[in-house]
Amino acid sequence: MLAALPFAAAALAGRARASELPPKRLPAQAQSVTSPQLLLGGDRGSPAGRWGNLLAPELERAFGHGQVVSTRMTVGQDGVTAANLFDTQTPPDGTTALAVPGAALVAALSGAPRIHFDYTRWLPLFFSLLSPVVIGRAQLHHNLENFMRDRPVRIAVSTLTGIELPTVLGMTLFGLRPIPVPGLASVTDAITALRDNQVDVIQILYPQGSAETRTAIEALSHDGYPALFTLTDSVALDIGGQHVPCMHDVLLRENHSALSTLLYGAWTALAGAASLDIGLVLPMLTPPPLVAEWRHATDIAIDGADIRTMAGSTGRRLLDAEACTASYRQMAGDVTSIMALRRWLSTHLPDWRMG
Repeated sequence: MLAALPFAAAALAGRARASELPPKRLPAQAQSVTSPQLLLGGDRGSPAGRWGNLLAPELERAFGHGQVVSTRMTVGQDGVTAANLFDTQTPPDGTTALAVPGAALVAALSGAPRIHFDYTRWLPLFFSLLSPVVIGRAQLHHNLENFMRDRPVRIAVSTLTGIELPTVLGMTLFGLRPIPVPGLASVTDAITALRDNQVDVIQILYPQGSAETRTAIEALSHDGYPALFTLTDSVALDIGGQHVPCMHDVLLRENHSALSTLLYGAWTALAGAASLDIGLVLPMLTPPPLVAEWRHATDIAIDGADIRTMAGSTGRRLLDAEACTASYRQMAGDVTSIMALRRWLSTHLPDWRMG
């Protein structure tokens, strides 16, 4: 028995070593996108609704294998309802992608209580970017150059924390005192208010979106309402043969010290978000093979002739998933700057609501 002990110990050690070997891996089961759906952040007349009509047939062609891409519309124009549904009720199974406008991201940055989503946890498939333009009175244009501090400036806005929020904050960075005038959501209403001396500044989200808008902007320029700046330089904009600078360049010239403030960091995120025409995204935990399939299909879809023609004629810049990274990082901002933005809003919103 004593002689057998070494052999028993050796056998046990052998079993222990065998149990430490990694188990044989089974081949991973292939995954593929089935019954893809687009959740649209808006109704039929919203930016997301119009993009859905363009993207669905192109994605069907890109996915192939007889796939049918369905669309599901939601209420509202700003995409917040769809973004809430996407984060709270959509499983990350690769079935549903969200088409969301930048207005939803602006609302999230402002800390609106109806926000129940975290857009920094989405996986972008593609972005369509714009260069919104800010137009004001000629006198204001001269004041920006001369940097007159604390002058009140009335700004046409849809709501107090709507898509025009980067323009409102931008006036603060120039040392002016913004006074938002809500209820002016359409281009026509904003231009009429500017001409009727109800406001001093307007923001036009789609400056090249239609021939009517381009004509109206040219007419404003001739009548003493020049373009002050664009929010970003995503797309170059010329008005009356003159290049319109982006706000960063104007601020660098007129009040460069503002570039090092927390509010400028917040403005950068807001401007990036407001410049998002539409973003197509997946949930964070979507399996990598399904993400890859969506990205491949989206790359093919946005390279379609109809989409490229539309983008080129309306001043949109299309970014594939890989090219989205820098823009997405800008829109996310950082915690310190976002908290500074919300403190700034909490200070001014009570006075703005009182008019």
